Amino acid sequence: MKQASISTPWIIHLFALAHAAIAILSRMADYVDDVPLTILTLAMVVIIAIRHHIQAEMIAVLALVGTFAGYLFGSFGASLVARIISDEVLAPALTTALFTELLGWGVYAFARLRETHSERRISWSPPIAQIIVIVLAILLFRISYTLIFSSVYFAQTSIATELNHLLDNTVAILLLLCGNMLFVSVRAHLFDRTEWRFIGTVVLTICFSALITLLVYYEFPHGNEKIFAMLPFLRLYAVILLCDIVVYALFKLVAYVLTAQAELHAERGKKHRAQFRYNKLKMQINPHFLFNSLNILDYLVQEEQTDRASAFIRKLADCYRYMLKNEDEELVTLQEELTFARKYGELLQERFTSGFNVRYEIPSEVLMRHIVPCALQLLIENATKHNAVSAEAPLEVVITIEGDYLRVKNRLQPRLSKQPSMGKGLKNIRQQYLDLADQPIRVEQTEDEFIVELPLL
Repeated sequence: MKQASISTPWIIHLFALAHAAIAILSRMADYVDDVPLTILTLAMVVIIAIRHHIQAEMIAVLALVGTFAGYLFGSFGASLVARIISDEVLAPALTTALFTELLGWGVYAFARLRETHSERRISWSPPIAQIIVIVLAILLFRISYTLIFSSVYFAQTSIATELNHLLDNTVAILLLLCGNMLFVSVRAHLFDRTEWRFIGTVVLTICFSALITLLVYYEFPHGNEKIFAMLPFLRLYAVILLCDIVVYALFKLVAYVLTAQAELHAERGKKHRAQFRYNKLKMQINPHFLFNSLNILDYLVQEEQTDRASAFIRKLADCYRYMLKNEDEELVTLQEELTFARKYGELLQERFTSGFNVRYEIPSEVLMRHIVPCALQLLIENATKHNAVSAEAPLEVVITIEGDYLRVKNRLQPRLSKQPSMGKGLKNIRQQYLDLADQPIRVEQTEDEFIVELPLL
């Protein structure tokens, strides 16, 4: 019997209710302490992250961002909610519940980035001990900063002063942003082992924050004659260290999202290319195509037209050789594809002895442009598959250049017995162009004509 489990959205709602309940009870008991709310926030982030197989490092980043975002939202968001709801008990409860919902859905959406491009793993063993250490470290870090900012040495009102000093120094801001961006991009190359990566990140963050603090303290590059004093320096360092950690975490999240999107695009491209190769393989051994080809060959042999039969066999072999050669190629030159399409058209002309023709109007300057292999052949096959071909109703496929597109056009003269639609073939060609060049193909059908335009790459 399958065990029932609570869905992630319901987990978010339950944690939001728990946050609201604790906020109400703490104020009714006249004991306001943010630590229980912080613990709940960390627990929600970790549970959602583990359920969706997020690595421990990203759990730490999400927990860190969520914790300090909650601190800022609780400090400034509560005043906005209080303007709408004046009740001193309900306003904080509504504020913390709203933030919990926003944070929970944000983490959930972030987690889904990786799930959309890979199969759900049947089993996964998260590093529980490592996650517990990370959560405890973030909780202690949060408590430490709360104590520091509320101490007599660091009044809460002085945070704005320290932040203004940092924001007024353009060099320090640029160094803070560029340094963290560079570190996020090269960190994996600096430290091979995971444990050294964590220790190295902590050490470099502490040292980097100290460097920026010195620049701000002495107002680099303009300079000042300020005498070094430990307490003002430490107050400034505490704020800059916090900013450095938040900036690093945000850049790490952005890098993770971009990597996830790139991997999603790459895996989607592999999937569509595999499907395209599979369709080409089916076309290569298409019983209908082989049956018609062998019938034509048998007719030529029976009529003792050995020269035509030999030429037919060579053309058929050339077509298969081209398809096998380019099976793993993403793009081929237009010249190569036109050579293949002409040989394929000659095979069709042996089948349709009259009434079928392919006309090419291609300037030489575009022959070295690229298209998806076998795309032109599929469009020619599509034309003969869905249209009547006879001496009384001749079918001509016209291939021309329109700007940066290869245009394939034929008249619409549907067969009396319609063949199954070629929609999958066009869909695969369209997806190949989207994956390789992010360019769509153009398909147009009028009362008299069917037109497909392929981008020239």
